[in-house]
Order: sequence, then C-alpha cells, then structure tokens
Amino acid sequence: MLRIPVVVASVLVLLSPSTQAQQSTADRLKPIKKMALPQAIEFMRPSVVQISLRVVQSPGTTGPFQLPTKPTFVNLGSGFLVSADGYAVTARHVVHDFQAIPIEGHKSLVVGLALPNLENYKSGGATLSIRASFTFIECEVVDEDVRHDLALLKLKRNPFTDKAILITMPKETVGYLRRVATLSPPTRPRDGEAIAVSGYPLNQTVLITTSGNLASSWAYDSVPAQVPGAPPGFVVPDTADFYIGDMHVNPGNSGGPAFSVEQGKVIGVCVGYDMAPVVYGDGNHEQASVGNRPLFSNSGLAVVIPVRYVIDLLKKHNLK
Repeated sequence: MLRIPVVVASVLVLLSPSTQAQQSTADRLKPIKKMALPQAIEFMRPSVVQISLRVVQSPGTTGPFQLPTKPTFVNLGSGFLVSADGYAVTARHVVHDFQAIPIEGHKSLVVGLALPNLENYKSGGATLSIRASFTFIECEVVDEDVRHDLALLKLKRNPFTDKAILITMPKETVGYLRRVATLSPPTRPRDGEAIAVSGYPLNQTVLITTSGNLASSWAYDSVPAQVPGAPPGFVVPDTADFYIGDMHVNPGNSGGPAFSVEQGKVIGVCVGYDMAPVVYGDGNHEQASVGNRPLFSNSGLAVVIPVRYVIDLLKKHNLK
C-alpha cells in the first residue's frame, strides 16, 4: 500500500495576540486509573500543539506612511509537549515541508499553544467566549531521527516558566494550555487496545480527536544498511517497528500523539496513513483511474511511530 504523510499547509489568521499566561486548571489534571474517551481527550488536550509557519510580509507604504503588516500562519501539522524545559516532538516531514511552500516574506517555524475553550465566561461584569485561539512561540529544530520520521523542537520561550498573565480573575487565571505529555513505557502495546489521535487536521483550528483500536503493534519496515567498516555493498537489514491504528487520520495529523484511551499515555507519533486503491464495482477488481493516474483513497489505517523512539531521542539530550 502507499503511505501518505499527513501534513497540511493552509493559511490561518491570528485570532489572539502572542500573549502568555500562568498555569491553567488543565495543568492540574491528574491521570485516573481508567479513562473513557472524553476524559482521555481532556487529559491530552493541554499537551497537544499546532506546528505552524509564521510569515511576515515586508511593510507596505502609502505616501509618507509605512503600513504595518499582520503575520499570517500556515498550519503544517501537529505535535506535543515532551519536557518542562520547553521541548516538543513532531514528525520530521512536518518541519521540512514548509521550506517548499511558495510564500514570500520572513518565515519562522512556530509552535501554537491553544487557549481554553470558554463560553459565556463571566469576567468583571463582561461575558467572554474563546475558541480556536492560539499563542505562538518561535522554535528551532534541535535534533531529527530520519529513520523514524521524528523531530525534536526547542521553544525559544519556555511556556512552563513564562509567567505572563492573559486574563486574571478573582479566584483563577485563564491562560494558554500546556502540560508535558505522559509517555507510555517503551513496551509493545496490546493489539486491540483502544487508542486515539489528537491534532489539527484539515485546516482545523480546534482540536480534533479520532479514535479506534490498535490494529497491530507488530508492523515493520526493513531497508538495507551498509555495515560500518565493511566493503561497499555489504549490507544488513535495518528493521524499524511501527504500529497500525484502525482509525481515520487526515493531512495535519502528522506529528500528533497517538495515545491509550484508558491510560491517557502516548504510545506513539502519528506520521501518516496507508492508501487503498479505488476499484470499479463491476466485480473485476480493476483499479479506477482518471486519465493515466490511478485513484487511491484513505484506507482508514493510521501509521504510528512507537514511543520508544521518542524516548531514545529525549535520552540523547538528557531530557526526562
């Protein structure tokens, strides 16, 4: 089957200023012994981030006046926070694909942290509603795992130590969401386990979660690797594990966490989905095509990189 990386590029408008705030109530969520899907989503929500490209155009001029320009944001994919030192993980292809986006202006890679969804929130006599709103922090790629399509990002401002306030209430503070994701142990999960993927697919500015079951934790791919120090052409198989999830993911899910529903722990990183051929319904199983191009559709099988490769990347940088 063909495998399609689930990365997306779309232009977003800035819905909130790049303002940071103190710890929200979501930071104080504690895992419970066994969760249902709604509980698991709320537990995971503060850990999931949007990976975006910020583009600032050159200022325009009208007569003697210089007109300021607003940045635009191109949604590239998803990711999740992995360290209170200000690190996040995403898929490697997410942070590389932006280089080919044909947009002029100053470009920078940013991590978007969502503000909590609020509806009819009372604040000083006013009623406040918030949804689909982010604060963006510039980041840099500090390491990559090419074999397993992973990238480690360092945020240039640490959201866990920055104490700027967004909205202060008499009894609480409303700030952007952030919590280090809880990683599953690097053991192989059980086939059939209930899992979910959270992220920002298909240009969505609200967190989208799809769920299903772990179809197989025994999938793998193998490529020939040159033996160090051996004569050219002397190769051995380099085998890497991946998981297959029976759940629908889409462009923009790449880099997002795949997690156990019952435990709320990350079991891996979503990096793509398998494609299935579209066949004519006449019983001959002939593949459909348009012109000379064969047609494929999303098979509903998601490709997940095991969390142990994330753990290896964190250990390499002495991150816990």
